[in-house]
Amino acid sequence: MRRSLDLTRDLTTLFVCAVSTVLLTRSFLALAGYPQVGGAKFHIAHVLYGGLLLLTACIILLAFLNPEVKIVAAVLGGIGFGLFIDEVGKFVTKDVNYFYRPAIAIIYVCFVGLFGVIRWLGRRGFTAGEATMIAIESLKQDAVGGLTQERRARILLLLTETGASGPLADGVRGLLQSAELSHRAPSRFERLAARASAAWTALTRHRLFRELIFALLIAGAAISAAELGWLLRHGFGDLSFSQKAFALSTIAADALLVVGALRLKFSLLSALRWYEHAVLLEITVSQVFLYTSEQLAASLNLFALLALWVLLRWGIHFESARPAAGPRVERPPSI
Repeated sequence: MRRSLDLTRDLTTLFVCAVSTVLLTRSFLALAGYPQVGGAKFHIAHVLYGGLLLLTACIILLAFLNPEVKIVAAVLGGIGFGLFIDEVGKFVTKDVNYFYRPAIAIIYVCFVGLFGVIRWLGRRGFTAGEATMIAIESLKQDAVGGLTQERRARILLLLTETGASGPLADGVRGLLQSAELSHRAPSRFERLAARASAAWTALTRHRLFRELIFALLIAGAAISAAELGWLLRHGFGDLSFSQKAFALSTIAADALLVVGALRLKFSLLSALRWYEHAVLLEITVSQVFLYTSEQLAASLNLFALLALWVLLRWGIHFESARPAAGPRVERPPSI
């Protein structure tokens, strides 16, 4: 089995969409009074919509070759899986009980398992065979006019770093080197990305930028610690299981923020990755347990964390792409 160069990006997108769907679905149902779609006789459960979205994601992946369909499939698949796993309580109880209390724990275990799989797949370095297959895959982008200078340089360097050689690897390297890059007019999204990249470059070159990031990391840890202190005002023993789990995950997220602040002196990319670890931990663990007691607060926090995660992904993307023009390319960021 050969891994994709974009596996971390695509699987992380699927993962966050799935977690967000569960939290947003339960929040909406609670606020709407748990309405039933289908009238008095029928009940169209949202697991059916989840199945249709999962099928749609599969059809997109199997029917189309364009590289951008992976992101679309990741979003639809994540939403579909979230709608599916949200109704797990109905499928493990004889009375089809959506409100089965251990269902939250089952959902949590599924997400933790998925998180571990994504991290394991993204942490290992690419082999020479995988680099060759990635290069072959990139030729599809050249065929549809989507191969960029940045991606070509990144893949060529990956071939060199992994020591890929032989008739196939050498042939693919030659095709990549001679490939005509896309000269089509940039789309609105690409123009926006170019502006964001220019703005990021200007910001990171400012002498106070790292001091600002350091202050944000420390401020985030301080605010989180203050919230934790308020939660623990009556002692750890008086907390419920969900509150204890939320407190422990918050402590872990704060520790990741501190590590990111310490790493900032050596590498902005490393600091951003540690910051992303903390945000993902909050999204995937802390918010799940917070939801059991504070649905509105969890929903508001989720929106804020997702917006922050998007900004972090942009920053990591820009910082990871910078070495493509230099002597070394870092592996895709792992969660």
